[in-house]
Amino acid sequence: MSAMVGRVDLREIVGRSLNSSSLTIAGRAPSAETPLQRVGALGLAALHIHHGADRLGVPVATVVSRPAHVPDRRDVIAADLARNLWHIAYARQHEAVPKATELFAEWMSTAARVTSHFEKHGPTQAAEQHELLRRFAVHVLHEWLSDRCIACGGSGKLERSRTGSWVRPRGSMQRNAVFRVCPACHGSRRQAPSHGARARALEITNAQYEHERWAAHFTAAQAWLNSQILRLMRPLTIQLERGRKRG
Repeated sequence: MSAMVGRVDLREIVGRSLNSSSLTIAGRAPSAETPLQRVGALGLAALHIHHGADRLGVPVATVVSRPAHVPDRRDVIAADLARNLWHIAYARQHEAVPKATELFAEWMSTAARVTSHFEKHGPTQAAEQHELLRRFAVHVLHEWLSDRCIACGGSGKLERSRTGSWVRPRGSMQRNAVFRVCPACHGSRRQAPSHGARARALEITNAQYEHERWAAHFTAAQAWLNSQILRLMRPLTIQLERGRKRG
């Protein structure tokens, strides 16, 4: 669940606002941005995605005023999914995980990569496909949320202790500390996936996992999750900037 440098602050601020117990209209100053405004901006940003306005690069009012406008199903799902992912990732509201899992499975069912996979390898019954996608979504979200390397604690390196063993960096700022790149994550700071655990989560054999190229599907799914987070960023930034200008 890596975040882009320079945008972390906005995400953390919105996350804190989602957990705020004081959602009032008035700010500390006439131009101050309140938690309520941030929560509202998140909802409006999701509305832009719901109607595909962010893809078209036009105001949401322009899209909904068109007589023949019908929201695309993928945009509708993506809007709800992105909002739930923000609640999970930045407000630590893990009670939203089951809903996000359901939405992600539904969103993936419309993806060309997934439908193509089922045409080649997947179960033929719709109920079986849905259950496999649900198991897939559950494990993808588990990996997304538990992405720090266990061996180094997400630091990307190990520190040599006084006994000569290699341990997580202790942060004691001791002089002459010796470090090396973490052999588990090779400095990436991310937990290396367990392909065996993935196969068990999907309830398929290791041979099926390899033959059906599930490792590549997991990589694509992780990218899809991050893309939903990023898709919400632009309309949210626009909403908050407009709020500051109005103040």
